[in-house]
Amino acid sequence: MINTYNETHLHRTLKNLYSDEGAEQEKPLHGFICDIFEDGRITEIQTSKLTALKHKLETLLPLYPITVVYPVIENAFIIMLNADGTQRSYRKSPKHGSFYQIFRELSGILPLLDHPHLRVRIVYMDCDIIKIDDKQGRSRYKNARIIDKKLLKINREEILHGVNSFTQDILNKLPELCVSTDVKKLGAGAHTSYVISFLKKSGKIMFYKKAGQYNVYKKTGT
Repeated sequence: MINTYNETHLHRTLKNLYSDEGAEQEKPLHGFICDIFEDGRITEIQTSKLTALKHKLETLLPLYPITVVYPVIENAFIIMLNADGTQRSYRKSPKHGSFYQIFRELSGILPLLDHPHLRVRIVYMDCDIIKIDDKQGRSRYKNARIIDKKLLKINREEILHGVNSFTQDILNKLPELCVSTDVKKLGAGAHTSYVISFLKKSGKIMFYKKAGQYNVYKKTGT
């Protein structure tokens, strides 16, 4: 049976937030542990790596409606701890999450996005991110590592269903022939390559020609 732990404060908070009275948490179903089960519906809180849900979704979507809750941290505040757990600093991160970051995750579940039972709830929020400088980070430099995330507030939400719900607004803003810089200008930033990859894999754009260092893509109209 597949279980979930270590559970972060953010995951636990969202799980409680989206559990109505009478909902079951950590519900065993068909060899999986589901975050929330209520009235025959499943809610999964997935803070990263949507691909990790693929097998669970393939198994359970034919049987139950499923909503995947995916948090986007628009504003992050970094709490830095010393190795002994005392607080060293508190600062606002210059990085801001956006809708476009989900495209890094979506390709792994692309074949499932149009399933009539699947919804994706994107939750835009502000969070504290707690790091500890204990020289046990995974990088070669043993940088400070994240040990927890705490929800401060939810700014807004949107519920999406189907590939078109993720791509239509982007396609409406792109010219008929487009290059990576056109996508980047929409606000995709560092996630530009993931957006283009998803648009290609979902058949929304196709390679048209090479123009200098750029690949030119054409919208397919599908």
